Amino acid sequence: MKIFSLIFILSTLNLCAQDEDEIIHAKTQGYNPEYRLNYFNKMIFQIDLNSDIDIYNIPKLNYTDNIESAFIPNNIIKTKFSFDYKFLGLFISVSPDFLSGNNVDSPYGKTKILDLSFKFFYTDRLRQEVVFKSIKGFYLDDPEKEDPIEVFNDMEINTIGGKTFYIINRNFSYRAFESLTERQIKSDGSFIPSIAYYQNRLNVNKVNNSETYLSSIKSLDVFVQLGYMHNFVIYKKWFSTLGAHPGVGFNNSIDSFVNPADNSNIQNKTANINFVLESNFAVGYNNKNFFTGIRTNYRNLDFDSRTEIASTKLSFGVFAGYRFDENKTVKKGFEYIEKHLGIK
Repeated sequence: MKIFSLIFILSTLNLCAQDEDEIIHAKTQGYNPEYRLNYFNKMIFQIDLNSDIDIYNIPKLNYTDNIESAFIPNNIIKTKFSFDYKFLGLFISVSPDFLSGNNVDSPYGKTKILDLSFKFFYTDRLRQEVVFKSIKGFYLDDPEKEDPIEVFNDMEINTIGGKTFYIINRNFSYRAFESLTERQIKSDGSFIPSIAYYQNRLNVNKVNNSETYLSSIKSLDVFVQLGYMHNFVIYKKWFSTLGAHPGVGFNNSIDSFVNPADNSNIQNKTANINFVLESNFAVGYNNKNFFTGIRTNYRNLDFDSRTEIASTKLSFGVFAGYRFDENKTVKKGFEYIEKHLGIK
């Protein structure tokens, strides 16, 4: 009996300490603890199965009669693993052959994808994302025809870039949508201005010995967005999120052609204004430690007709994760980084 009493007392003291830490954190960051619950003392692991589809329009490679024809990777399902703790989030996505639909006999070719990113908060409301993605293997698809026009197994697109954004409303939890390191307790929303910057490098890797051919494209995209997101709390532990992020930006491209007659290289430069629209949706269950749900993201870059590379991205996925108690060694390491970098 004494043992059970001791366990009860220790558990009560631990909960009181957590509540006190949460109140101190809320006061320091200036938000109302009745709206947000922060799991800053948990290490969070998450797995996500999603159909993350990148579609590229490349006018100088589209030699079909349909201007809507696009280059699509032969990818059905990607698996993303993530780790979140305190201010940092690490993500890696892979596309195993047994899930992606890749095989030697596929009329759509074979695609290899590597997707790496890390995301962190400079402060409670200023967030940074850094991404690197490499996709090798595409097929040219004409919406009016059933079979692919041609397979480009060696064509490769590498993207590196990032996004910096600021959450206006202190009581809105972006973490409750994206990484589940928090829980929105009361429904609330926020405007989220941001600036994004991406560099794409296309290597066609397809030689034409009879006429001048496109060998590579290097493009830079910079755009600003003014988005809005809202978390809806349903029956305390169920939630839904809606968001839209329109924006405008600038695109600069350099495409390189090779003349097989003398193996000379010809470059062409273009600069254009572009428009972007992103949207978010999620619905799920978020308990103290376990969480699960579905999440979709859509992004469309509406470029000038002269733009060399335009892209559309659609992602639909199912996710699940668990929050573990923090490890003392890991905690000390992160606290050391926070102290010396001034991260709050």
